[in-house]
Amino acid sequence: MAKITVRLMTSGVLAAAAATLAAGTSQAADRCDGKKPYLIYYATHAVAEPVWATVKKGAEQGADDNCLKIKWTQDDKFSVETTINRMETAITEKPDMLVITATDPTAMRPTVEKAKAAGIPMIAINVLDPAPKDQRLPYLIGIGAGLYSSGVAAAEQVLKVNPHPKRGIVPNHVPGHAGLEQMAKGFTDTLAKAGAQTEVIAIGTDVSQSSAMLSNYFLAHPDTDAVFCMNSGPFCFETLMDVERRENLSKTVSNVTFDVSPALLDAIANGEAIAGIDQLMYLQGYLPAVIARTYLDYGMMPDADIVTGPAIIDKSNLDKVKYRLMEAGLN
Repeated sequence: MAKITVRLMTSGVLAAAAATLAAGTSQAADRCDGKKPYLIYYATHAVAEPVWATVKKGAEQGADDNCLKIKWTQDDKFSVETTINRMETAITEKPDMLVITATDPTAMRPTVEKAKAAGIPMIAINVLDPAPKDQRLPYLIGIGAGLYSSGVAAAEQVLKVNPHPKRGIVPNHVPGHAGLEQMAKGFTDTLAKAGAQTEVIAIGTDVSQSSAMLSNYFLAHPDTDAVFCMNSGPFCFETLMDVERRENLSKTVSNVTFDVSPALLDAIANGEAIAGIDQLMYLQGYLPAVIARTYLDYGMMPDADIVTGPAIIDKSNLDKVKYRLMEAGLN
């Protein structure tokens, strides 16, 4: 299936966008005159962490730019069960557009089918259903990174600096998360083809416990020379850096992580990480509002999913990404 790919914006484009978004409130009121204030409702697996704050920022700006009402919901900790509960609540509120994540397609199918039967159109972001389009959950369009291909891209970054890795691991902070499992498989499949031993380690989100697990793993497997974290914050990458620095491994292991954080950018600059894999979270929040407006007004819908990654962050574009993160606040 054809896919639309979105690439990293330059700092100049971001600056121009910021200037445009600073238009006066009177102009905004005029812009929205005569437009129906549709309700766009976000009931995804969002949790209280920086990358999802960026999605929320994009969603709110998108709703404002497109004269929509918005309701954003999230959990304190990741849970498929509570995500489904929030989706069920959204259906009772009858939004004009429902934004979901296909985190567990099997578990979510009854709720998604209920929304479809109620006449509620849906957009999936971040984690898409990997099934063929005629078999996947019945959302209109998906917006997000190719997760398996993101894992492949991470492994390819490792192979650029170490063509013959001995052992590559993926610490999984949310075992059972379908999207993370796809991404981990992309990494391990690619390294295995290069002859490496590979393993996915379930570490959870207890930082002290995951720190001990990673330290013990390095002790038991001193041949580990590649690590792919699927969280750029404390749930994986920041904890990994603490462990590797304590064990004097941070510049001998090829480290890659998913998503953007100050810790990643510092590690790339210091030679402790070779790359990051970006999925452009701001656009995952922003674009559903654009599509909702055109679909609800005119029935127009792109015919292909919009792929926001993988985009590579390394020393070649570090300054641009630093601007985006530090000045614009966009993970």
